[in-house]
Amino acid sequence: MNKKLIAFLSILSLFLTLPLTSTNAAAKAGGACNKAGITSVVSSKTYTCIKSGKKLVWDKGVAVAASNPTPSATVKPASDVAPCKLPVADGRGDVSIGGWPRIADRMRTIGTINVQVVMVDFPDAVAKMTPQAAFAMISGAADTFNEVSYGRMQYNLIPNYKWYRMKSNSTTYAPLNKSFLSHRAYIEEALAMADPDVDFSKADSFVILANPDSTGIGNSGPAFSSIRSTGFTLDGKYIANGATSSHDLNYWKSIWLNHEITHTMGLVDVYAAAQSNPANRYDNFRYTGEFSYMGFSSFEGNAPSLFAFERWNLGWIDDSQIKCLKNINSTELISPVQISGGVKAVIIPISTTKAVVIESRRASGIDKNIAKPGALVYVVDSSIQSGQGPVKVFPSDLSGDPRYLKAPRALGESVTTEGITVKVTKSDDSGDTVEITKS
Repeated sequence: MNKKLIAFLSILSLFLTLPLTSTNAAAKAGGACNKAGITSVVSSKTYTCIKSGKKLVWDKGVAVAASNPTPSATVKPASDVAPCKLPVADGRGDVSIGGWPRIADRMRTIGTINVQVVMVDFPDAVAKMTPQAAFAMISGAADTFNEVSYGRMQYNLIPNYKWYRMKSNSTTYAPLNKSFLSHRAYIEEALAMADPDVDFSKADSFVILANPDSTGIGNSGPAFSSIRSTGFTLDGKYIANGATSSHDLNYWKSIWLNHEITHTMGLVDVYAAAQSNPANRYDNFRYTGEFSYMGFSSFEGNAPSLFAFERWNLGWIDDSQIKCLKNINSTELISPVQISGGVKAVIIPISTTKAVVIESRRASGIDKNIAKPGALVYVVDSSIQSGQGPVKVFPSDLSGDPRYLKAPRALGESVTTEGITVKVTKSDDSGDTVEITKS
């Protein structure tokens, strides 16, 4: 490996981690589930986990609206949305809020993703919990991916119920994000121990699950998103992407894994990597508040499901579900991002790398805690790097509403940004109708 590449890899940082645990069986009406409000798409129906008496069960399900309209009826030519497909333009090379074309090394997002889970402990932190108990702490990530992808991605975690003992004490490896090369060496050691037992030939990704009781491993559980062929070849299969847990898994639970794996699919951090106002406890979330688990990664947050633009970027929303406006003066109905089908976002390109995006949010699924439903307006800029504000929600009131709880626009409310005014003229179960004008 040449010196320039080593230097580049040493500073490559995708290790900005953040800020439920048991597995649900395949959803069916009346079957047991484990967290009220979560949803699961099975056989063209969306099932919601509800409380019935003292039990949590799946409801009768609602038919999923077709997300692939017939080409002759409503599918737009690709050129209709081309101005809204922001390019990768931030200069990093590993992740970007622009995703057209997607970065080649990033993990695919459609279909079944096979993930080998390797569990490790340390001479100074020998695991006392069972491998099964440790796996239960991350298994809920599969349900979350099922929900936010509208069932388009099946995240198949394959646990290997054995603790592999690392050669050195946990503190030797901490923090896991100190450099690309040290992180890679840690992963390589773990994978080498597991390789004789585990068949990686069909694996798309891996998770190195450290003993959750180990405090010495630190509180940084980063993604591994390699570029330039610096991943791993195991059983003849090249694997470029994965994630490694640390002690903070105890705080963030399974949504930690969704955050890190979504990095490996190409998305950025939307929280602020650097603090600007220590007096504001929410300063690290000054760009987007508690929207998107790529920001505040917590099921307890206001609205942790991904932005519509993020889902479109990953291929979970079709081009036919995007309105890319050439004529700014327009009135549009936007379907809630939480449900499948319908127009999911209206986008107004401002420049080749910047756009205003409007979507609709409702209290459903992992967004069940949302304080105020309505039309959410934000600006996306693909020239801005991860952690520096590539997505900004409006209106922002850092003194009066630092969590952006009031950001969605209700009936009669409006917001103006980038010379574009968005006003909600109708709001009901079908979504939000917005009037868009140039200021």
